[in-house]
Amino acid sequence: MIIGLVGKKSVMKSRLRDYLANKSFYMGSASDWTMLENDKNYVIDTLDSGGELQVLRERKARLVWIGEDSQNPSEFDLIISSKETEEGAQEKLNYLVLSEMRKQERPDWEEYFMKIDQVASMRSNCIKRKVGAVIVKDKRIISTGYNGTPRGTKNCSEGGCPRCNSLASSGTKLDECLCSHAEENAITQAAYHGTSVKEGTLYTTFAPCLMCSKMIINSGIGEVVFNLDYPLNDTSFKLFEQAGVRIRQHRLT
Repeated sequence: MIIGLVGKKSVMKSRLRDYLANKSFYMGSASDWTMLENDKNYVIDTLDSGGELQVLRERKARLVWIGEDSQNPSEFDLIISSKETEEGAQEKLNYLVLSEMRKQERPDWEEYFMKIDQVASMRSNCIKRKVGAVIVKDKRIISTGYNGTPRGTKNCSEGGCPRCNSLASSGTKLDECLCSHAEENAITQAAYHGTSVKEGTLYTTFAPCLMCSKMIINSGIGEVVFNLDYPLNDTSFKLFEQAGVRIRQHRLT
């Protein structure tokens, strides 16, 4: 969230800036808006500058005019006159800030787990494709996995997998591939720690291959949610249907 304090320099403006800073707002700058992080709250003290105001609007900042009456009051979310008491100005500012904070969007559970999938895929050591998987029960993550060579062996990115490191064409030399798939690793990781995945939901960045599909069915997982489709999964989908495992796509934007 960004609060832009607009208008000429004044005691009131400085005090309201410091007031928000004391409320854990970071001091920001409209001239360097690329440095503002989306997960933090900022207060920006700016003059009545068309260019800076445009930048703040693009970042969906809430604009507060401080001083004499603005010529264009409709452009601002709050007008604070220099004649107001400091306590009254703080009360108005509090109302605006709290109203906006309570509007902040949160990802739903499905998007939350799919995004964790993406983070898990970043740990992959496979040089050809990075995939992540997360197994969830009762909205609680019980196991994660990513694709790559087996535990204790040379990473694919270090030359460990001959198929990937020969840049084999899709669907060829599969007997030379030493990389385990993300779904496979998520299931075996749960087994390694003695955790049941029965009736869980597996979230994955790619639809599972046939081998992983068989492991998913036999492990008792009840549902699979994937982001991107896998080109050779018709047989997998038919097998899921026959086994009563639900599968659906949830595309991340």
